[in-house]
Amino acid sequence: MKKILFAIMALAISTCAFAQQPQRGQRREFKPEDMAQRQTDRIKEACQTNEKQNKALYNYFLRDAKRQQEQWAKMQQGERPQGSREDFRAEFEKRQKAQNDTIKSILTKDQFTKYEKMQQEQRNRFGQRGGGQGGPRGDRPQGNRN
Repeated sequence: MKKILFAIMALAISTCAFAQQPQRGQRREFKPEDMAQRQTDRIKEACQTNEKQNKALYNYFLRDAKRQQEQWAKMQQGERPQGSREDFRAEFEKRQKAQNDTIKSILTKDQFTKYEKMQQEQRNRFGQRGGGQGGPRGDRPQGNRN
């Protein structure tokens, strides 16, 4: 009887856990507060920031996450960015520079050096797993298409 009860409980728990995971093709919903906290925690761990710095970083990342969420909502409603791919890339680089300038103003020189190192390691990891910019389609292995 105990074994049956245990099996039923295990099945119920695994079903609940599986049901909460996003299905293939679905995106998880991220709250701006969670995104800001995750980014702040990464920098806090890598750069040993103090509470004042953490608060400033969190506030900056929260504003940025809310802006991103608004842009995503517009895209979901069918509004597409105007301009070419080059325009989009230039805008992205401009925002990246502004973000780095803001973070540089919050961190000390030594902390910002650690931050840059963390960013470079992250870019290297991202490139290794095949994300980001890829080569022409012919450079990638093609599946067996019959």
